[in-house]
Amino acid sequence: MINQQLAEISNLALVVTIVLYVLALIGFGADLASSSQRRSDARLAARERQEAEQEAQPATVGAAAGHTSGTTTGGSPDSADAKGVADAASAGDVTDPAGAEHVAAGTMTAQRFAFVLTSAATVLHLAGVITRALATQRVPWANMYEFATTSTAIVMVAFLAFSIRRTELRALGTFVVGPVLLVLLLAQTFWIVPAAELTPSLQNSHWIYIHIGVAILATALSILGAVVASLQLLQAKHERTLAERAATEDFPEHWGRFGHVLDRLPSSSSLESLSFRIHSLAFVCWTFTLIFGAIWAREAWGRFWGWDPKEVWTFIIWVIYAAYLHARATGGFRGSRAAGLALAGFVAVIFNYTIVNTVINGLHSYSGL
Repeated sequence: MINQQLAEISNLALVVTIVLYVLALIGFGADLASSSQRRSDARLAARERQEAEQEAQPATVGAAAGHTSGTTTGGSPDSADAKGVADAASAGDVTDPAGAEHVAAGTMTAQRFAFVLTSAATVLHLAGVITRALATQRVPWANMYEFATTSTAIVMVAFLAFSIRRTELRALGTFVVGPVLLVLLLAQTFWIVPAAELTPSLQNSHWIYIHIGVAILATALSILGAVVASLQLLQAKHERTLAERAATEDFPEHWGRFGHVLDRLPSSSSLESLSFRIHSLAFVCWTFTLIFGAIWAREAWGRFWGWDPKEVWTFIIWVIYAAYLHARATGGFRGSRAAGLALAGFVAVIFNYTIVNTVINGLHSYSGL
């Protein structure tokens, strides 16, 4: 028996969740904008100092050549003072951002405000998923709408779990909340269906809890891993460009404001390490998705494997992620090459979730649309 009142509460909770995610996205964006401005100012000051030092250096050398050691000693305070001013300015630029963060430790910064909103939205998101389950008296992942709302909730829980332990990862908030918000908007606009009972083919089987539950976790980890892998690729290219320009003493702005945003994020090596851990967990989940799916298929249809489109594409996803892990373990394929394989796996996940569910007919046509 469907409880329509609880179903309406679930829908309302998810709508409010979307509003909170929008506000959190604005907060994370404001935080990135302000930090990029500070870094831009620091780089400009560093460039001006370097130019001033280059102009002052020939004059200092000329003065040293034209005086005796006694007069040189007398002239050294000027150069020492100039150097001291430059060092103080340099130290001020280096320590100012950290100092600002330290001063702001007891205040509500844009990032903290966005993180609080994200936490509240995630709690409300989970409440919407749970009330949907209570309304239907079953697990809330029987169609695309429920699968999307549940998987995105897991993405946000994972992001909060990582960010609580490593506060520097909160800078990724814009890039995590953005895709989650997009999926929720698609779910509320195109995939939403009334709360209903399970189709007969899904009833009376405990494998719906095991198989689909693991598949949801695998999809959520793939979404989070794809975000990190994408940022890793951008950060690696940004770091290479900065290194090349630093070697030639040329410091023009790279990628404008977006380059300053990348300066705020963790290094490409840190992002690669995080991406590897996330995708390792995702690969394990995809492995058990295949295994549990085969067992359920044997119970429901009398065979372990039948080349159904959903089965085939899940296997393709598994192969791509296996190739990624193998490439990551090979020295010559680390970094951007391995990240490219991870993103290829995510493209297969998207195809499996959208096209296979809605366009290609098969035994797994449970989209609800």
